[in-house]
Amino acid sequence: MAKETPKTSSLSDSPTFAPILQSLPEGTEMVSLTREAFDRKEFNDTINTNFSQLGLSNAPETDLRFFDANLATVSDFFNIYDNLFYSIPKGNIVSGQEINSHTYLIERSTNYTQFIAQQEEINALTEEITDLRAQNLELVADMINVIEGFEQSIEDITASFAASQ
Repeated sequence: MAKETPKTSSLSDSPTFAPILQSLPEGTEMVSLTREAFDRKEFNDTINTNFSQLGLSNAPETDLRFFDANLATVSDFFNIYDNLFYSIPKGNIVSGQEINSHTYLIERSTNYTQFIAQQEEINALTEEITDLRAQNLELVADMINVIEGFEQSIEDITASFAASQ
């Protein structure tokens, strides 16, 4: 059943409209302006203002039975991947194995390429740790020398004091 087009009303139909009549200068003519507006109730009954068409669609998924994976190119793969990106689960463990998920793709690609995402940063931090360990050993050795020197100075002062007594 089709809805009827909402009725409109002109400003002159409004109870608050009161035309202003003035005397016009000679050679001019009166122009009548009319503003049409929707009746608010009829507008709301006719027009869907819920933005239900924006966002995720409830349309059925595309039938990919016609798709021949043997004819697909790498470009086809990435086009499909981009279209399905947010539909792919972050993680999907089935029978103890990660399958059909972003985590699976990352693990499989990393195993194949032997790529570690932040390898440069890891290498720099490892080098910094090695340097700090070396500095730490030097500081410990310096502290031992200071303590031994302090102990020797105390022994010398004690011996000197005992000899002067």
